[in-house]
Amino acid sequence: MRVAVSGKGGVGKTTILGTLCRIYARKGYDVLAIDGDLNPNLGITLGLDIKDAIDLEPLPRGIVEVVTMDNGERRLALKEPLEAIAARYGVDTPDHVKLMLMGRPDHAGSG
Repeated sequence: MRVAVSGKGGVGKTTILGTLCRIYARKGYDVLAIDGDLNPNLGITLGLDIKDAIDLEPLPRGIVEVVTMDNGERRLALKEPLEAIAARYGVDTPDHVKLMLMGRPDHAGSG
């Protein structure tokens, strides 16, 4: 199952997603949470100490490549299987949710 949460700012997306992740992990499911928010608070919601959440390293841009499909369409594709990327870059949280951070802006105006 894959779940994506999006919407207007300040409506509780992070809280809802963090709660769902923790519930499923506590039931024994393998859960991979990917925080793509410019204000990455999902780690705190998943139980990480604030310092550990702030120190999370974002995924490097080099994990994707542009591939050309048989029909000529160009797409982004992972260079490695998702499982390998999660094992290398994912951080385990207290409820055994694996967390990855998509990325941060390089500087003001680049988000």
